[in-house]
Amino acid sequence: MCDVSHIKYKKIKQLKVRQIGASFVMKSVENKKERKNVMTITLLDLYNTAASQEWAMYDNDAESQAELEESLIIDLNKALMEIIYSYPFNFRERTHVLFTQSRFNSYDVPKGLILKDDCGNYRVRINSNLLKRLENLPIDDKMGIPEFFYIQGDKIILYPTPCERYIVTIDYLTLAIGENAEGEDVYALKNQDDSLLVPEHLEELLKNAVISRAMLNSIASENDENYSAYKKQSETAYKLLVKYSKGAGVEKSMKI
Repeated sequence: MCDVSHIKYKKIKQLKVRQIGASFVMKSVENKKERKNVMTITLLDLYNTAASQEWAMYDNDAESQAELEESLIIDLNKALMEIIYSYPFNFRERTHVLFTQSRFNSYDVPKGLILKDDCGNYRVRINSNLLKRLENLPIDDKMGIPEFFYIQGDKIILYPTPCERYIVTIDYLTLAIGENAEGEDVYALKNQDDSLLVPEHLEELLKNAVISRAMLNSIASENDENYSAYKKQSETAYKLLVKYSKGAGVEKSMKI
């Protein structure tokens, strides 16, 4: 969590957003000096940007700085997940590598969605050979070079059962949205130095998409006279992110 202990407590409705923003921006600069030239968006970066927005101070249920902070972080994570999981961004693609053992056919699946190629084949391979997915697992104990796979819970079952060591690669879209200071995957931003997994050239586009989406989720309703403007701002930021993440035009039907 971002440290707000240095900010004097006042009732939330009386707080000035620029006080929160200024305090956190100062801390963010120091934090980036420690990180040297690492170009990543951290939770602290997102928090600073959001806290400097006028809409961020309006939380009628918050009675303390801690509640305000928690509410804003929840809003940011919600917006981030809606955006990241809504489209197969190429920066989410990873390759999971497993080494088989003789007579063992069950292995951990990657934490994400297995990708398909243009022909609809799952991108699960032994060398250059694609494995086909089985809907039902055969009951025999045939051994050999695996040609098929079956998903059972959080395990991938290879068939035939490997008779020796093979290298299996699985291309997938990760569910991780970032990593912590130790380089471990995280599925929500919780600590101030948790950072997003996004290429440098897309950082500002993603940040804008997240902030505008959080604004739409937090304060906009269809009865708000500015609702259409909030919605347009959010959709435009999202479409720009998608467009430049793939280097081509955006489909007109794209929505979130």
